[in-house]
Amino acid sequence: MLAPPPLDSLDARLYALTHRGNPGDVAHYVQVCQGARSVLELGCGYGRLLSALAEPRRALCGLELDAAFLRLCKETVSALPERRRRGVSLVRADMRTFRVEQLYERVILPYNALYCLLTAADVSRCFRAVRRALAPGGSFTFDVWNADGLDVSQLRESQADEPLTRVDHAGRSWSVFERCTVPRARDRLDVTYTYVPAGSGRAREQTLQQRYYRSSELLGLLERAGFDVVRKLGSFGGTRFGARSARLVITAAPRD
Repeated sequence: MLAPPPLDSLDARLYALTHRGNPGDVAHYVQVCQGARSVLELGCGYGRLLSALAEPRRALCGLELDAAFLRLCKETVSALPERRRRGVSLVRADMRTFRVEQLYERVILPYNALYCLLTAADVSRCFRAVRRALAPGGSFTFDVWNADGLDVSQLRESQADEPLTRVDHAGRSWSVFERCTVPRARDRLDVTYTYVPAGSGRAREQTLQQRYYRSSELLGLLERAGFDVVRKLGSFGGTRFGARSARLVITAAPRD
């Protein structure tokens, strides 16, 4: 897998303002990590979840590959009260190959970040790295949008940018547009975000490369990596997973 082009500071801030998570995901991960004294978040981005999970007496580590996101994450963590940020550490590393100095009771991979791994081999490497990082009795939780009901033949390659939202940064308003493209590579769906500043100025563009996986494929990869699925949900509200579920939310534990 080729790494995406690195973001600069403005790219990272615009991304952070546009991507605020999914309804209910913060509460879900807070519940998943309840009582855990050590938590590792993969793909921590700008620190959205880290700021909610930071607690006194909890060792909380955020792992992120992109340097601009890490800089922004440091700002997010620095804004927390001292007693909450004391146990937070940040590491620049690849979620496929990382190794940690301590074991964690919880490892989490939120907000579709798994779909940034563009091959099944990369997902397998990530799952094996997670297994190495888990303490005895620990668990691994991730969420992705559910691809089971996706009809590839009906995927439409949009030729025009669709208005998505508007964000404000540094006294300037930015209109955000979204364009989906379907590469020829298997099970790929890429999303391009274009940020157009009000008045004069250069537009910014970011492309998020994704490889979507069917639930059966992810379950098979988990099993081969030595995991048993503890819980499989179709939403953060606890509904059962089905073909029409909007999301796939999985908690797994290492097999004895």
